[in-house]
Amino acid sequence: MRGFIDLLLGGVGVRRGRRDAETLRVGDALDFWRVEVFDPDRQLRLCAEMKVPGRAWLEFEVTPCPEGSTIRQTAIFDPLGLFGILYWYGIYPLHQCVFAGMLRNIARAAEALPVALVLGGAKAPTLANGELGKTL
Repeated sequence: MRGFIDLLLGGVGVRRGRRDAETLRVGDALDFWRVEVFDPDRQLRLCAEMKVPGRAWLEFEVTPCPEGSTIRQTAIFDPLGLFGILYWYGIYPLHQCVFAGMLRNIARAAEALPVALVLGGAKAPTLANGELGKTL
C-alpha cells in the first residue's frame, strides 16, 4: 500500500526489486529503501527513498547474548517543518503495528534457520516470553 501511494506521489514506489535475492551490499536498492550501512550479522541501516516530508531511516542491530541474540529495530524520522511533524505523529499508530509485525517475522525467520547460518554459529534467536523489545 505504501509503495503504491509513493508511486502516485512521484516516488520510486515498489517497482524496484533487489539486485540479488540472497545478498545485500551498501548502495543496493531494496524496494523504496537504499542500503546505507550493512555489517552482516550485526547491523543494517536503510535510508528511505519514498516521498515523505522529511528524511527517514530504518535500522536493525543484532547483538549476541547468552540466550541467543537481541535484535533492536529503530525507526528514525527527521521531519521537514510542521507538515513533517504532523505526518510522523499521524502515522505513528500504523507504524507501531507494521514495525512490530516486521520484527516478529524477522525473529521467526531467524528461528527457522539452521544454527550454523545464524550469527556465525551462535544459538538461533528466539522470542523471549513472546515480547518484543526483549531478548530474541
